[in-house]
Amino acid sequence: MSIDQVAKDFTQAVADDNAEAYQSYWSDDIVSLEPMADSPMARVEGREALLQKHAWWEANAEMHDSTTEGPYVFGDQFAIRYTMDVTMDGERSQMAEVGVYTVKDDKIVEERFFYGGGE
Repeated sequence: MSIDQVAKDFTQAVADDNAEAYQSYWSDDIVSLEPMADSPMARVEGREALLQKHAWWEANAEMHDSTTEGPYVFGDQFAIRYTMDVTMDGERSQMAEVGVYTVKDDKIVEERFFYGGGE
């Protein structure tokens, strides 16, 4: 499968909130990186740990709206821009981030997030 197709299919699954579909693209040894100093979520390694990270998000974030833009493909990587209207810890805010995904053998081996300001 081409990187373009992996990127397109993954992005659509995320936009559709189809966890089974987008998780099927994760490598068993995927690494997830977030710019959160001193947080256990800063570096998560492996499919099971990433499933736990997603479960934490689902339990702690109330999503009011979200959008995805992309994918933007270059070499063995692609990027997606996310915007979210979310309530966490009783505080509603607008968030923006870019996820950069590295693909090997049709599986995502790394996801790396960059945060931005609200809309």
